[in-house]
Amino acid sequence: MNVGGRMALVMGLALHQVFSIILLLRVLSVFLVKTWYVPDEYWQTLEVAHKQAFGYGALTWEWQKGIRSYLYPSIVSVFYTLLKFASLDYPEVVVATPRILQAILSAIADYRFYKWTGGRKWALFLILTSWFWFYSASRTLLQTFETDLVAIALSVFPFKTGKLSYYEQEDNRWIWLAVLSVFIRPTSAPLWLVLGMYNLFTTNQGKFHFFKNYVPISLIAGGSLVALDTYMYGRLIITPWEFFKFNVLQDIGSFYGTHPWHWYLTQGIPAVLGVTFPLVLWGIISVLRRHKENKIGVVLLTAAVVHLGIHSCIAHKEFRFVLPLLPVLLYLAQDVVVPWSRKAERWQLYALAAVILLGNAVPAAYFGSVHQAGTTRVMALLREAIPDNRSSVLFLMPCHSTPLYSHLHTNVSVRHLDCSPPPPGRTFEAEAFFNNPGAWWAEEYSARRPPALLVMFDALRGRVESLLENRYRLIGDLPHTQFPSGEVGASVLVFARSEPAERGRA
Repeated sequence: MNVGGRMALVMGLALHQVFSIILLLRVLSVFLVKTWYVPDEYWQTLEVAHKQAFGYGALTWEWQKGIRSYLYPSIVSVFYTLLKFASLDYPEVVVATPRILQAILSAIADYRFYKWTGGRKWALFLILTSWFWFYSASRTLLQTFETDLVAIALSVFPFKTGKLSYYEQEDNRWIWLAVLSVFIRPTSAPLWLVLGMYNLFTTNQGKFHFFKNYVPISLIAGGSLVALDTYMYGRLIITPWEFFKFNVLQDIGSFYGTHPWHWYLTQGIPAVLGVTFPLVLWGIISVLRRHKENKIGVVLLTAAVVHLGIHSCIAHKEFRFVLPLLPVLLYLAQDVVVPWSRKAERWQLYALAAVILLGNAVPAAYFGSVHQAGTTRVMALLREAIPDNRSSVLFLMPCHSTPLYSHLHTNVSVRHLDCSPPPPGRTFEAEAFFNNPGAWWAEEYSARRPPALLVMFDALRGRVESLLENRYRLIGDLPHTQFPSGEVGASVLVFARSEPAERGRA
């Protein structure tokens, strides 16, 4: 029996039961995590897939420039299409299905992480209690899928800890997964660069390993994805190159915000790890002190440092960009917790477990069910408020603050403020609107009928009161956040256009 099997039996559970527990938790998160995080969860996956399957949707500028691969949206669109042909494409089902699919993928990744660590109970506990992974694991973010691929690839990666001659044929599946992850998000490339170099220097597959395995696998996997994207875009295109060109060479990402070089070290990683951050630091210190005895830790730490170093040079930074490092960092943490746990007193074990569990449960509950909940809840309200497909909705909100057709699932006229990066010296539409809402409205609707429904944050209401007066009535006020900032308010407001008779009575 392998190590994972022995450890699972020690826990009193068979391996299939361990996977069932992981799967149950991930699917449960679909229904517990009901908040909005970032626009890409919808606009870089679901909206694209919805347009593929149902024929209507919205594509952002990234899809016009060709910097995204169609792989992940195409997977989702297959399930959308099945729902359509089975006449099961009810809005609630259309909303939930992609997240359940992603939850299953993340459950597989979690199980592979557990197997990678040798079936260690603490490793499973750390990955299942991670607040940020619980918050993200069922979201249709490209980073979530990228993290799944990284975790699965690491579980089959040929780490070397003994003499090379003792090893049998290496498992090359990690190369396939690495290529897929780079096409999903080229940001994982630094991680694979380090691990690939390590593999080439330690392989027991001979000096032609690169040409016998790396080259053909990369050509087959990469070529297939280039073919898919070329077909979907209607022109020859290599999306990782387009991504690199726009986001690195042209630094388009800075349009959406910039951060200091140390942001990942001082804010990004500590926030994502939460209460497990000290354990990761402990793991890093252990690797540095005993580097000759911990070859896997040295390789993982080197990969993480190079990965963070390269990403720290890019001005635009986000918490979700740390996600692919989560399996690496939690591996380092469990590698020190497990030896400690064998010598610790029972009360110490329970105390650590309680701190980890409660320390993760609080942010998971708050960010998953309270913070930024209004912009997802509003979609159900809109579905009920839209009388027919001749209706129209106008979102007067910052860039892509809500989902769209993937959650409305009705082919109505929808207008949202454009925030595509403008040419130098020009102002993008969303900024122009918030600078002067009245002038924008007069230009847009002076000669045509205004929309039937308006969606906005309460922060805007005072500046458009004259436009709303005697024209629109409030039909929804949904709590959104306790920390309003800029144009993002505490509540999401929905207004319906008053009929002429109603205005006359008013």
